[in-house]
Amino acid sequence: MATNVELRRIGPGDVDALAVADPRLAADAAQQAHVGELLASDLSWAAFEGGRPVGFAIVTRHFYGFPFVDLLVVAEAARRRGIGAALMARCEAAHRADRIFTSTNESNAPMRALLDREGWSPCGVIHYLDPGDPELVFVKLRTKW
Repeated sequence: MATNVELRRIGPGDVDALAVADPRLAADAAQQAHVGELLASDLSWAAFEGGRPVGFAIVTRHFYGFPFVDLLVVAEAARRRGIGAALMARCEAAHRADRIFTSTNESNAPMRALLDREGWSPCGVIHYLDPGDPELVFVKLRTKW
């Protein structure tokens, strides 16, 4: 990862700043409200480069009480530089649970590749969230079972 990237904890007051990294967020008031609610968990992180957000990871505990990376976004211009991996690693390190979960659509090859490289294991499939594109669930265990 580039050395000039700083990871910082983020909360509900950071929604507008995150829209810099995710233009879809800037264009959708309902999504902004939803992200603000998720950020209230106070478990989320953003990557900043030159003071501007270039990515973020939102973590909650809505998945059976375990940390769950609900959303990982890296600005298009900042991709393929390790920022997503750094954010996921920070999310893993920021909790005491023996495991952390995330999910992604089967069609999201870049996220699936990142999870594979970083040692996440597939652990489930949810059908019918996005018809024809199953949601794949992954876990990262802190210790071997």
